[in-house]
Amino acid sequence: MSAEDSLDRRQEKTRQAIRRAFIELLFELNYNDVTVAAVAQRANVGRSTLYEHFRTKSDMLRDSLTMPMSSLAAVIGSRDVPAQLGWWLQHFKERQALGRVLFYLPARDIMLDVLAELIEARLEKLTEATPPIPLRLLASQIAAAQFALLTPWILGQVAVSQTVLAETLHLTSNGLVRSIFQA
Repeated sequence: MSAEDSLDRRQEKTRQAIRRAFIELLFELNYNDVTVAAVAQRANVGRSTLYEHFRTKSDMLRDSLTMPMSSLAAVIGSRDVPAQLGWWLQHFKERQALGRVLFYLPARDIMLDVLAELIEARLEKLTEATPPIPLRLLASQIAAAQFALLTPWILGQVAVSQTVLAETLHLTSNGLVRSIFQA
């Protein structure tokens, strides 16, 4: 193993420790109450080390959301409901306490932005046709529509099976895409 590989592994372990500490604190506190200093202390790293990986608390949230939001974005252009979507929906549901933190401002806006970016990237790969509106606008609409379905379900305000929710997210998201590209 080269010195560079060893450094990369160490950097990745540090990044994972920071991400884990941030998520643990989100379970304990409101997003607004999580501080960079608290994350650094929980991750057992110096603040300067944390800043080498993340400039802001918002960057930590964006990083921790990329993988789960990717499962929602994966419905765009897919023929079938992506297999990982059901797992992530269950994961969200089992962590309702975190949902109560993330589905309200300002974390909600960051989540929507991350999801819209991921959806926009998928839309760019779908077609070379130019839609009547910017792809970012369509991606933002789809992200908001997905959240309109997800939020009450995750917060336990409505009862619907995870399978039905996944199918509905798939159908409605792609329905929006088809309606714009056929216009």
